[in-house]
Amino acid sequence: MPSTTQTAPVRRIQHVEMCDIVKRFPGVLANSKVCFDIRAGEVHALLGENGAGKSTLMRQLYGLYQPDEGTISIDGKLQSFHSPADAIHAGDRHDPPTFHMLVPTLSVAQNVALGLRSSREPLLDLQKVTARIEELSQAYGINVDPRAYIWQLSVGEQQRVEIMKALYRGANVIILDEPTAVLIPQEVNDLFVTLRRMVAEGHALVFISINCRR
Repeated sequence: MPSTTQTAPVRRIQHVEMCDIVKRFPGVLANSKVCFDIRAGEVHALLGENGAGKSTLMRQLYGLYQPDEGTISIDGKLQSFHSPADAIHAGDRHDPPTFHMLVPTLSVAQNVALGLRSSREPLLDLQKVTARIEELSQAYGINVDPRAYIWQLSVGEQQRVEIMKALYRGANVIILDEPTAVLIPQEVNDLFVTLRRMVAEGHALVFISINCRR
């Protein structure tokens, strides 16, 4: 019986626009009339001190927060994200600097498969998932063993797994929040090689940082 695990359809978002975004928390105005846009094949850096509202703005694009005012549109169509699942369906993906979303006792393939819609249990479709991970690894130069367990991996390798999850699901816009903060120099170099390949393939990247050393 053929596997029925579904990945997101491959399509390319051309333009994402956030217009006049306002986000308030009790006693704090985190974002005030912020406008931001990004197109396919671009890399945008959001720079600012801690508490400047960078992550808050991107969490609204990813559906973790909803803006109090303003609009979000993708390819000219207004969007309303009520959860990360809505954003992922539209082609957004957020990768945090820590990896608490990965399950240490499961393999890379099992972690990638978690949450995929399937008529069968996702963990039973690992052969197809593993084959697809190997294809993406070769295409993007991401050295990750789909059979390895998360607890066996370095921080840099775990970050590659997060990026692999995004690629597997067909994400077009990938938000990286301080992605180099916990990496050693060689892992930083490897990450940037991967990001350049992703940009060349038409992905849009948002790089959140408190500095501009690179």
